[in-house]
Amino acid sequence: MDKRYLISEIAKMFNITTNKLRFYEKKGVITSSRDDENNYRYYTNDDLLKIQLILIYRQIGFSINDIKKLLNKDYKDDVINHFYNQWNIINNEVHRLRLLRDSVEGVMDIIYDNKGDEYIEKLIETINKMNEVKDISDNWKDKWDFDSWAKRYDSSVESDDITGIFKNYYKVLQTVYEKSIENISDKPEQKRVLDIGIGTGNLTKKYLDSGYNIVGLDQSREMLNVAKQKHPNLKVRLGEFLKIPFDNSQFDIIVSTYAFHHLNEDEKRLAIKEMLRVLKEKGKIVIGDLMYENESEKIKLQNTSTKEQIEAMEDEYYSNIEELENELRKYSRKLASCKIDRVNFVVVIE
Repeated sequence: MDKRYLISEIAKMFNITTNKLRFYEKKGVITSSRDDENNYRYYTNDDLLKIQLILIYRQIGFSINDIKKLLNKDYKDDVINHFYNQWNIINNEVHRLRLLRDSVEGVMDIIYDNKGDEYIEKLIETINKMNEVKDISDNWKDKWDFDSWAKRYDSSVESDDITGIFKNYYKVLQTVYEKSIENISDKPEQKRVLDIGIGTGNLTKKYLDSGYNIVGLDQSREMLNVAKQKHPNLKVRLGEFLKIPFDNSQFDIIVSTYAFHHLNEDEKRLAIKEMLRVLKEKGKIVIGDLMYENESEKIKLQNTSTKEQIEAMEDEYYSNIEELENELRKYSRKLASCKIDRVNFVVVIE
């Protein structure tokens, strides 16, 4: 039998008043039941989750009408998706506030450093830059539908005999792992590792088996579910390159395989900035992915590729290593590359 909670118990649990609960009922956001024996108002476990979600939405600033729409749309999900939804909303808000904070700091610096009305032009430039970054980070879409691909991802990678892109898939994973732990003398459990675009956890397994403190990040809930099923002890989080859900300077190592090529050039620049934000000062980023050495090598490659291979290239955004090097110079970081085959590379950023 589902556990029942009295209105006073719920109010105490969430540190709110009973009047607030009655208000939500009056507005039709939640509905309590009545005990047949004494007519007491009570709530179930499902109501408890719904109330917790309402309070999160209200904390963020959503209106009652907006919350009603969100509940009607999302609450039919299972419990883990219920909390995934909250995680996503909170993470988006954290990044919005961080961007706003950085922008305000920039405006203050501009006002201090410029006399008279000279700051106006730079102020407008700062606001435009903030809006541009927000647009880029908010508008990334999973056009490849990784949720539907999750359960067959491993088998499809192993059977890829049309494009040949994944023929060295496991070699790329092994190289990323080896490059990322080079010159690490400390105990593995003392090193924090972030795997972005974890997929089904094939790379992450290497770190788990060696005792590293690793977290897997992916924008696909189904990919996370598969990874968690394969590796029950793995910590997983919902998120992606453009909005990494962690504070500054958290990780010693950041790794990623076959995910970076789903970002266009503007998104890649923002992703680099985000990765460096959560990376410790002497940390390392290692990416194994589909890349070109430079523009001329891209042209040569396309001229010697099959129709199917060209279509695969045009459907995604293979990185230009030369352009990545130029971008990383802005942050005084160096890039070293290791060629695995004609399109697979591993790059190390330090």
